[in-house]
Amino acid sequence: MFGRSNWAITGLVKESLEAFSTNLADPVRMASASQLAAAAMARLYGSDATGINPYSAPRLDEQQELSLDQQTELASHAAAEQEDGAVKTLPAEILEGSGYGRGVEAFQIHHELPWFGLWAVSNEWKNASDLPSMKEQSSYVMLERPYKFLLPTDKRTVDDKTDDATAVSRTQVPILLDFHQGRVYIESTNKKQIHAVIVSLSRLGVETFPVAWNYPVPHWTEAILNRLYEGTRFRDEFDKRAEEAKHFKESEIEKLEDREMEAIVSKFFSMTELAGGVWVGISGPARIRLHEAAPPIAVRNPAMATTLLNLTDSAGIVNGAVTMQECITVTTKSGAERNIRRDIARFDLNDRINLTDVGTAMLRGFDMASHKKDVLREIRETRQVPPIPQFWSAWLHQLNNAVRTIEESFREVLELASDQPAGIIPMQISGAAEEAPKP
Repeated sequence: MFGRSNWAITGLVKESLEAFSTNLADPVRMASASQLAAAAMARLYGSDATGINPYSAPRLDEQQELSLDQQTELASHAAAEQEDGAVKTLPAEILEGSGYGRGVEAFQIHHELPWFGLWAVSNEWKNASDLPSMKEQSSYVMLERPYKFLLPTDKRTVDDKTDDATAVSRTQVPILLDFHQGRVYIESTNKKQIHAVIVSLSRLGVETFPVAWNYPVPHWTEAILNRLYEGTRFRDEFDKRAEEAKHFKESEIEKLEDREMEAIVSKFFSMTELAGGVWVGISGPARIRLHEAAPPIAVRNPAMATTLLNLTDSAGIVNGAVTMQECITVTTKSGAERNIRRDIARFDLNDRINLTDVGTAMLRGFDMASHKKDVLREIRETRQVPPIPQFWSAWLHQLNNAVRTIEESFREVLELASDQPAGIIPMQISGAAEEAPKP
């Protein structure tokens, strides 16, 4: 978190806050939902399991050592609850331990708003050793020849006697829950992991519903990119840089004296100003289609993208990286004024913007570089480091703002009426006449 990453977004039923808060205060239920329990289940049963830790303690489970009997007790309790929802008591030595979080205060990241943060920890059994080398070793010892030179019957013998060494692989991702806006943010693109997180949250009373980016325009991701390109400002400057790139290496191209313009032409191949004051730039990685029937060409260099788009009248952008900026005028120490472009959000815009299998809208390659710079600047100026909850809540606040800006900017580009459903909206349930719950 706090850098470039991928986020899956799903809808959150605001009214489930009460049930969630109640469950957070229940030590028995929280012990069952914890990474402490999930790790015990994975070790003892050899099965995949997902547990949670509070946002402020990503490895909290390591602070409590459990005996084998305690692990067995906790794992069997967690497995029974997941299977039939039964909640029974646990020994005091487990419940009173420090290895799991409980209570609203352990997960709420803002003292007033219903914002929560946690770590979802996935425990999976995976190969912990190089199996081919183990087979090679067994082949040398048992049959005195390399594995490749064994007869099929001998290979089966070696395979049967070579244990597949496995161990628990631990990965964890941050989760943000905003009961005010009605959204859950999961930093993952893994469908299995996202589904496991949604199931784990449901066991704590969190009700979610599937959502997706959707705009009432055919092939709307391409439509947005190409409409933005049609409104490109500084086209002469982009064309000049592309022409220079044909004759000189990148290191040989003379930088412009105008630092703002140099930053634009060196990073982007399109820059458009919207009516709302937001500037939108398009950069690589991108794919350009020269003709309607031609396969798209992958490109990273912005000058090359400009060259390709100028080759034919029918050339268009299939996908690309989008950066939204605000332009701010500042006064330098010398008293002169100059423009500074501040990134609001950066993300990849393509046809993989939704994961419909798990009902999530995606932010791929998402970053808010200016947010990190602002926090570091504040630390330098105040000489005070904010508490951990403030880091999480500030990120969620800016993340919400960025998503809202993206939704409204896309609406403006596609010239949609204000009452038309668009943006991140509930998905319709397949085969049913009703829609998912409203946020």
